[in-house]
Amino acid sequence: MGEIRSPYFSIDPEHLEDYHGDNAGVHSSYFSAADYHGEDAEIPSGTFFHQDNIVENPYNAENFVEQDILQNTYNAEKLIQREEFEELVPDALRESNEAIYTPQKVSIGPIHHGKENLQPMNKKKKSYLKEFGSRVGETSEQHVKFLEKIWDTIKNEEENIRQRYENGSREVAESDRFVKMVLRDAVFILEYLLRNKEYPKEYGDDSLLRRNELRFRIQQDLLLLENQLPFFILEKLYDHLRQDGKGSYNSFLNLAYDYFNRYNKSPYKPSDKEILHFTDLVRSSLSFKHPDTRSDEPIGNFYSATKLHEAAINFKKSRNECLLDVRFSSTKRELRIPRLQIDDHTELLFGNLIALEWSHYKGEDQYICHYVKLLETLVARPKDVDLLIKNNIIDTKRDGASVRDMIAKLSAETTEEYSIYYNLYKQLDKDYQNSWLKNSAYFREVYFGNLWRSTATVSATLLLLFTLVQTICAVLSLR
Repeated sequence: MGEIRSPYFSIDPEHLEDYHGDNAGVHSSYFSAADYHGEDAEIPSGTFFHQDNIVENPYNAENFVEQDILQNTYNAEKLIQREEFEELVPDALRESNEAIYTPQKVSIGPIHHGKENLQPMNKKKKSYLKEFGSRVGETSEQHVKFLEKIWDTIKNEEENIRQRYENGSREVAESDRFVKMVLRDAVFILEYLLRNKEYPKEYGDDSLLRRNELRFRIQQDLLLLENQLPFFILEKLYDHLRQDGKGSYNSFLNLAYDYFNRYNKSPYKPSDKEILHFTDLVRSSLSFKHPDTRSDEPIGNFYSATKLHEAAINFKKSRNECLLDVRFSSTKRELRIPRLQIDDHTELLFGNLIALEWSHYKGEDQYICHYVKLLETLVARPKDVDLLIKNNIIDTKRDGASVRDMIAKLSAETTEEYSIYYNLYKQLDKDYQNSWLKNSAYFREVYFGNLWRSTATVSATLLLLFTLVQTICAVLSLR
């Protein structure tokens, strides 16, 4: 795919100016290896680790005092400006529900870094830094040496990491500040995923793991498009742990896949493509088996679920493992659709996947967008949703109108008139147009849809027959 330079990571220059003082906790005083185990241990960098190297650092004590003051100053006006953020998520999607694109508990990367409501997690990031270092060796010196190795890796890859965030990240004046941010967030992710895997047998006292609601909220934050670190740097740092750490560790791809698979429940683990970040990992998992017959012709007509049902087309829950693998059997007159679970978190998942496709996969096959557009055509009305629920296609506790409105919001920006479901649309259109059953099915639906309607229809028919007979008898009696 070549060099990746896309707006799926972007940040405005004024936001980046806040790194010089508004990131609440990135800057710290120097500390020695003995201080490393302290509660407030801060991120060390290269020569920052040892006090006897303090003179080698470009910062002096006076600068650090000044930074410590500045780091408590929060410039809300700068952080509110989102001119480049709007390129990440389409306006219609963001306006429909701002919260599904914004982290609530933890910030990862530069876009939401420094936001006041996310600062409480900094203390946990410090704690995780200490714990991650202790996974290598037994002494403080070994822990420090390992973290120096982590620092050097990020430093060497700094330019590559910056490219993933568009040109805006180049406005960060101090290289060390950027590297510190990546180190702290990356180590937090690695340590949290490892602890989550071993919970509850281990780490039963971890405050981030004890509460199910908080665990799920963090998982959602790590899925957000605007809250990412490049996958490649996480993988590199994790490989250092696999090489130097105590015990054995599986691959990072397996660790990340297992963590998010609890959320998206996909059986596919991507291995033959470059993974951009966690959002892209989930997209790849969900769309591993999709139609690949996109045509340059417009998709043409399509019909809602009830309209197709009127033409005697049945809906059947598919056994296919891929959510996007929707198929039509003309011989059995069945539209086979994998089951879709819809809950209070579905909009967040699909909203961020759609935003990713619009920012990075524009002009390519936007699999998730096409799938959501297909859903929108099927559920034009609440009764369409009810029909799919009845046939075990949709699994939800929400009412039909709520589901329909959610899908319509998600589909607001998916205006692509071409689709990977082109052949499916054509097959269903042809079958619908040729079906003489659609008129009789419609008649049954309208006049015999339920007991009361059937009774009324039969009664009206009998009354009409009796009236007709009475009229005929009256005419004959006059002769």
